[in-house]
Amino acid sequence: MAFSLFFAAGCDRAPAGSSESICCDDGAAPVFLQSKIDDDDGDGNPYDENFPTIDDEDDDIADHAWIRDESGAYHLFFQTEDRGSGSRIEHYVSTDLQNLRYAGVALRPNPGCWDSHSLWAPHIVKSGKTYYLFYTGTDGALADPATKQRIGLATSTDLMIWTRSPANKCPGTAGNGCVYECDECWTAWGGEPGSYNQQCRDPFVMWDSIDRRWVMFATAKSPNRYGVVTVAYSTNLEDWAGAGFIDATRRLETGVGGQTTGGQAENPFVMSHAGIHYLLFTDWQDPEDSVSVHDPRTIVQYATSSSLAADSSGSVNWTYRGYIPDPGVNAIEVIRVDRDSRIMSQSISNERSGYWPLRRRLRLKCVVWGDDFTFGTSNVNLRCGITRRAIDPTSAQEVSR
Repeated sequence: MAFSLFFAAGCDRAPAGSSESICCDDGAAPVFLQSKIDDDDGDGNPYDENFPTIDDEDDDIADHAWIRDESGAYHLFFQTEDRGSGSRIEHYVSTDLQNLRYAGVALRPNPGCWDSHSLWAPHIVKSGKTYYLFYTGTDGALADPATKQRIGLATSTDLMIWTRSPANKCPGTAGNGCVYECDECWTAWGGEPGSYNQQCRDPFVMWDSIDRRWVMFATAKSPNRYGVVTVAYSTNLEDWAGAGFIDATRRLETGVGGQTTGGQAENPFVMSHAGIHYLLFTDWQDPEDSVSVHDPRTIVQYATSSSLAADSSGSVNWTYRGYIPDPGVNAIEVIRVDRDSRIMSQSISNERSGYWPLRRRLRLKCVVWGDDFTFGTSNVNLRCGITRRAIDPTSAQEVSR
């Protein structure tokens, strides 16, 4: 069964910023992509959320990942909503970014093991002929301060059948697939259990062609009690060593913008342009992203660097830049179209996006590059020149080794 995009009609004027493979058009209607409807109470209305009696949101799209297979089809992976009862990673397939077909559950919690309760925030890269799915695994509920979060790995050759890595790199845990826990001197992992200290989630992995290594960005808790993006390196995608953290993502009283008012740094994603890396992260603790604030800014912020390096002193090569242009969104992925063009896949998180029912959908927008490390967004028109093979979500991550 297919689930349709809500998308624009054809191009009625010359699109701004178009190329052979992409059509950015401010006049186009927004492009939305949604998962299957969960009408749990069977009343014909999938939006009458009344948890826990009715849980119509349990298949909405928040933390997600795109990857393209050799046939040109696009695969979407995301977590179901936790709701305190555990979550799994779902899998959908599209051949045109206009319709989604439900492919089933990609990975479930592993009873009695380090990831026995919930699986969150998938991210996928390809090396050689193998796909590597990184995810967050937990041994308890999100609301439990004693829950431990760790990074797991599963592999596949067809994106359909996933097998946890047979190794376990996390001391004192049972079960396959655990490759990294954020037990570093710059995190709170070694602090008192039961104080939300053991945070280690939202992995994003990319290849650093300059230093010939894989780089993982993840969410951890800083010793100053706030969220921070932590970084680890690997040469084989299984053995990871902590490299440092990025102070530009932390709440800092001496900082600027959201650094002085926020407190969280989740969902890291790196996009690159003109030799500069843009590290996007979300901060739902920013009080300006509130229904009580008129015209609030978005919860998604970013920092930039000319290198992917990180160190234990805070990585001064990364500079805080502020916010992306779009309010009401979180959990962003960026799909590379060509050398200079990107499509931003945004999870609609609340009514400030301008488009709402309650369930979270994905909105596709073009990234419009600006000057001085800034960028904007524009609506995208899928009928204006994006060919099926033009969009390559793996282009920034895939490496032949």
